Amino acid sequence: MIIDIFWKHRRRYGARRIVSELADRGIVACRRTVAETLKLQGLKAIQPRSFQPKTTDSRHRLGYSPNLLLEPIELNTVNRLWVADITYVPIAGRRFAYLSMVMDRFSRKIIG
Repeated sequence: MIIDIFWKHRRRYGARRIVSELADRGIVACRRTVAETLKLQGLKAIQPRSFQPKTTDSRHRLGYSPNLLLEPIELNTVNRLWVADITYVPIAGRRFAYLSMVMDRFSRKIIG
């Protein structure tokens, strides 16, 4: 049953998950026993790589734009100052999408 569970989950389940699956089926098994069984069969679970998106190199030697918001700006009406940001959102299948927003600083409404 240990080997069947291992292949049913496409080599993604290690000893701990297999023990949990066996417990769900009403079979009591020790983690070490399951680990030894897998080792004797030469089976090893696949460890997926951590997701690391490719982002901008912030340590470059090129010039930087000054932060114009450090100076106090009088905001007394809408549409005088907009700020924006962009980030990524992980989605299914090891993919990601970009999310960008534009906000009016006076009303704090997302306008785009």
